[in-house]
Amino acid sequence: MRERNIHRETVKAWRDGRGAITSPDALVNLYERALDALWRRAHMSLGEITLMAIVDRVLHDGSGKFPHLVALKVETSGVQFGAFRLAAQGVDLALLEESLEFLVVELLRVFGTLTGEILTPGLHAELSKVRVHPETDKGGTP
Repeated sequence: MRERNIHRETVKAWRDGRGAITSPDALVNLYERALDALWRRAHMSLGEITLMAIVDRVLHDGSGKFPHLVALKVETSGVQFGAFRLAAQGVDLALLEESLEFLVVELLRVFGTLTGEILTPGLHAELSKVRVHPETDKGGTP
């Protein structure tokens, strides 16, 4: 029997409830807000150095599977999407979403594993608050 993955299920429910997104810019905007929300919440418990190391490792692992993710950078303020925005324009929308979803699921999994799932409810709650903004996420639906 396959092990239940609460993080994957949470991200899938969030994704399914958000509406369609039809442009790379809109998708990047949404996932940037999602990663920022997770960063802010985890920062309260883990601190800057630990958080940067965890996120950097997840980005490193993700870029092995999805090479375009190498354009994402970790700084003290969070994941920086500057160079990634340009790189995302040349990536198939489904692949782009798969890669960004992988990052969110993997971050939640690592945070959960390292903290005995103590942070999981709060992180899941923060993710659920991230919504498509029709005014900035052109191509999305509210």
